[in-house]
Amino acid sequence: MVVKLKGVGYLRISDNKQTDNHSEEIQKRMIRERARQEGIEIIKWRFDEAESAYRKRAAKRENLRELINDANEADAIIFYDESRLTRRISDFYEEIYCPIKERYPHVKFISTQSPGEWDPNDPIVQAKFVFAAEESHIKSIRAIDAQSSLLENKVRPGARSPIGYDLIGGVLIANDEAPIVVTIFDLASWGNSNDKIAEFLNANHVTTKYISKWHSSTIDYILHNYAYADELRWNVKHSNSFMNASDTGDFGLFDSVHEAIISPVMFAIVNQVKDYKKKYGKLDTPFFLRNLLHCGNCNSILVAKDNSPKTKSKQYQVYRCPTCKETIRADEVHDEVLADLAKKWTSNLNEMINESKKILSKWLKTLQALKKSVDQTEDRILLNERLLNQQDNSEDLSNTINRIKQSLEVIRKEKLKLIQAIEKVNLLNDDKALYEVYSHFKHADITSLFNTELRTLCLTFIDRIKLTPKEVNGFSLSIIYRLNPFVELEYSTGQITEQLLNQLPGKPNEIKK
Repeated sequence: MVVKLKGVGYLRISDNKQTDNHSEEIQKRMIRERARQEGIEIIKWRFDEAESAYRKRAAKRENLRELINDANEADAIIFYDESRLTRRISDFYEEIYCPIKERYPHVKFISTQSPGEWDPNDPIVQAKFVFAAEESHIKSIRAIDAQSSLLENKVRPGARSPIGYDLIGGVLIANDEAPIVVTIFDLASWGNSNDKIAEFLNANHVTTKYISKWHSSTIDYILHNYAYADELRWNVKHSNSFMNASDTGDFGLFDSVHEAIISPVMFAIVNQVKDYKKKYGKLDTPFFLRNLLHCGNCNSILVAKDNSPKTKSKQYQVYRCPTCKETIRADEVHDEVLADLAKKWTSNLNEMINESKKILSKWLKTLQALKKSVDQTEDRILLNERLLNQQDNSEDLSNTINRIKQSLEVIRKEKLKLIQAIEKVNLLNDDKALYEVYSHFKHADITSLFNTELRTLCLTFIDRIKLTPKEVNGFSLSIIYRLNPFVELEYSTGQITEQLLNQLPGKPNEIKK
């Protein structure tokens, strides 16, 4: 007598009107057929009805979460396809798949759409997750953003490729709308807000196949979309408000799978400008040297102050030392700094590139040494865990093992950040990439830049300005320029290094150097 394997069938529909291949009847029929082929008896069904896999994480969907308990009595979990599991890319893998495999390694996951045992580490599977998430996010943006251009015509568009691309044979191909995306990134790289960019496009009557009026949310989505830099994302942290989405937990999985519209360097610049806004507030300010000016006497950061008379058109804007109480006219400081910056702007481009390469190489050496130490620490933790698992179980032993697992989780999270930083440094540390970032800014005429553009430029290329008031001739300036333009990468690299050194035993001297 052949003993059949036991299986649990999982299906999900996002609303009661859903049809096509995702209806309840079709999913059940396909799951039953696949179970029959594998010699599996379906002993239980788990069904999430009217549940959004985009808005709700995997662990928050009741029936999907119950699969963890069901696995205790099952040999297999069968589902229709990846889009039924999640639209958030990695939450199913982290919150359902891994816990089940850790407790019940014998349990197989099976998709009706692919042969053999389902493997979440298969690049094809991961690509399906990425495209399912992309489709859902486009639908979400469309619901908010496309009403004026599409729904007023009583047209309900289907999910579409990112602006600037056509999806041909499963591959993104740049189309004649790609220059619009280039313009959006160029405007953003100079500090222009999403609203300003949308206003510019609308004023110039720029339209696409699907967009007749631009909104801030559309611009934000484009600037966050890594596909434009020829990269599909895996392990992306999700936020219901995409405006507040964080990129700190994601890393590139695929590259060179389609033509890039935006270079990775330009993408890095735009992300850095977004960080400026978070750190310093709006960039559109007449005080474009705010936060960069330090008092030469007491080293305090000078405060920007507008003392212009309310009833007169005359402007009187100043920088003031909060400690020494010295006040200096803003326009005089601005003229001096811009004159010096204009001189530096005409200096040797190759020299600037070489200086940046030296610094990036130094960062890379530090990060690689740190990664080696992290790998060794991770190996020691895993060894301790294996040794403890071989001992007789007790409450104290169980608590120790749990603490080890928590330590391992912390180390792996920090290691992921470390790998990201290494990838970024490697990406930027070549002549072509550095030439692109410098030439992008150097092509500009400093005398014709607006306040937003001047602030972006100064935050990128000036580290600090030492300003010393003088009884004669007003003040003296000492400008410390940045030797590389990747400000936020430098900051994040330092943070990662410090955090990991604090968690690693011994804090190796060779790393701290």
